[in-house]
Amino acid sequence: MRPLYVRIMDKLYGLCIVVAAMAIVAMTCLIFVGVIMRYVFYMGASFAEPSSIFFAVQLSMYGAAACYRAQSHLRLQFFVGLLSERLHRPIEILVHFLMIALAIAMIYFGLNLAETTWFQAYPEFEYIRVGLVYSAIPGSGLVTLLFAIEAILYPNPMVNEEEEEIRRAALHADEEARKLGLVERG
Repeated sequence: MRPLYVRIMDKLYGLCIVVAAMAIVAMTCLIFVGVIMRYVFYMGASFAEPSSIFFAVQLSMYGAAACYRAQSHLRLQFFVGLLSERLHRPIEILVHFLMIALAIAMIYFGLNLAETTWFQAYPEFEYIRVGLVYSAIPGSGLVTLLFAIEAILYPNPMVNEEEEEIRRAALHADEEARKLGLVERG
């Protein structure tokens, strides 16, 4: 049974994926409408660009948090692989603590940025505040903070028990094959 915190983070991860997917779809539709309006109807769609910027920020921020949890973000795993096996976990923990520091900075400075720009509006829209767009920075910082805490408390949260059992069985079978001399030691 997965711990409650991991199950909650699974839901939060799913929400980040949904937000990112919806942002991609919305951006694609808005840009398509903008191009059609300009080149077919010879009139600009002034709403397409600022709306697309709003969705691009959401995609970037919440997509980055989801990538961090799924461990599909850019990382220098090659260099960690060069170190001895006993240093892997301490370096992993160090990286997660650095992510916590980054997430706290995102929350602090993102809140300041959102507060400072809250009453600024896009010229094309009176109802979309610039601060609302920037509120994705502290929001994704909070999500990243929660994911980093999860990564420290529960290593490899994205690996479910069934996959882990299959991996252990494969390692056991490989070891048995080596004992029987069916596979060379490497």
